[in-house]
Amino acid sequence: MKGLIGKKIGMTQVFNDEGNLVPVTVIDVNSCQVVGKRTPEKDQYSAVTLGFGEIREKVLTNAQKGFFKKNNSPARRHLKEFRVSTDDAAKFNVGDAVKADLFTKGQLVDVTGVTKGRGFQGVMRRWSFKGSQTKTHGTHEYQRHPGAIGQRKTPGRTYPNKKMPGHYGVEQVTTQNLTIVDVDVEKGLLLVKGAVPGHSEAIVYVKPSVKLALREQHKAARAR
Repeated sequence: MKGLIGKKIGMTQVFNDEGNLVPVTVIDVNSCQVVGKRTPEKDQYSAVTLGFGEIREKVLTNAQKGFFKKNNSPARRHLKEFRVSTDDAAKFNVGDAVKADLFTKGQLVDVTGVTKGRGFQGVMRRWSFKGSQTKTHGTHEYQRHPGAIGQRKTPGRTYPNKKMPGHYGVEQVTTQNLTIVDVDVEKGLLLVKGAVPGHSEAIVYVKPSVKLALREQHKAARAR
């Protein structure tokens, strides 16, 4: 399995093996379950679909009810498909629970989630603009403004994707190379050090570090 679905519970702090106090984010991955599989013979690729969180059947659409009925799997609120090799997919059956021991203490992971919504923000907070550094030469009340946004007659317009004030947040973000400080298999909790995106109770996806995997592949290629 290449990842887990979890819920961001909140933050706490723990002591590591060296006795240092480490702030961590607690992620609940207790109810992850295999609800479907993709096979190369039928779907042209191999993957495992995980479900997370309980949901009442009457809330589901007919398409969702058909999916769970076809796979003979329990209904789950959140679904996520993880690409795996054919051999890895063969190790899992529909209905199997996937626990927190998929990850180990000290492992580097990538965590994907939707960032907090911050409403309408100016360019200094949204894009980290420096702002005006002077109040001389008639400049006043413009310390936090973006400045000029276009040209003269040519082209006579503002280019698309110009960094300007607007809605900030509620974007899918992946934070890479976060460290798993501890794993509680009994309670189904991951303690992760680093900036986990999302608000409390937000759904996040935890996967092994892609950069670390690429680094290992490059080392193996150079060794050959």
